[in-house]
Amino acid sequence: MKKIIFLLISVSILFASCETIENREMLGSVLSKDEIDIQVIQEPAGSNTIVLKNNTPGIIPYWDWGTGWSNKNEAEVYIPFAGDYTVEFTAFCDGGTVTVNRDFSVASNDDSYFDSDPAWKGLTGGGSGKTWVWALDHPSGYIAGNGPTDCLFPAWWVMTPDGLNIPDALNYEFYMDLNGAANFELKNVVDGSVQKGVFTVDDPLKIGDVNYSVIEVLGGPHIPWFSGTKYHLTNLTDDELSVHLYNAYDVAVFKRKGFVY
Repeated sequence: MKKIIFLLISVSILFASCETIENREMLGSVLSKDEIDIQVIQEPAGSNTIVLKNNTPGIIPYWDWGTGWSNKNEAEVYIPFAGDYTVEFTAFCDGGTVTVNRDFSVASNDDSYFDSDPAWKGLTGGGSGKTWVWALDHPSGYIAGNGPTDCLFPAWWVMTPDGLNIPDALNYEFYMDLNGAANFELKNVVDGSVQKGVFTVDDPLKIGDVNYSVIEVLGGPHIPWFSGTKYHLTNLTDDELSVHLYNAYDVAVFKRKGFVY
């Protein structure tokens, strides 16, 4: 009998020694939105340069202002366009995340930025807006085709308005401005539909000894007739525009809406 009792006690001790002992650390709390202490600083008010500053202790910061992000407690943002903006701030706490938004405004476009390349203001009527249409009355008689990468109008394979290989392309005009963004709109003048996007000015393309402005259209639309969205400009005046597919032979000729040769 003593042997049986001893055996039961031994088995009990064995099971007790094998029982898992958990060492759990409780997660921390998540801050409320009211506990988030951040600053959006513009000096002077409405400036194109914005300082984002986190004063909230014990968290990992993450800023997102739409065109960029930072995970530093203090970040400097430069926005060349006038307009109203929102920055999103996410605090990573011990127990999770909390996100708050702050609004700010930029009073005016930074002219010094847009003077860096003639394409910015030349394509947009100084920034306020300009519409470009096919140069159907161009003295050469040609509006699209091929030619040297620096040609002002087609020279090798040439097309008149009647001979354009994509006839529907003549239904389109495009508008560009710098109102709050580098806006690009492609409009079908037949049905009135509009496709909206933005454009950017890239580093110039050097051909021979000449630097030609380079633009890229983003967000869906493109300059009529072309299949691509990146171009270099061989002629840009107040009234005339010659566009090449980037570093290629395809060229099309446009003019300011309302201009007559």
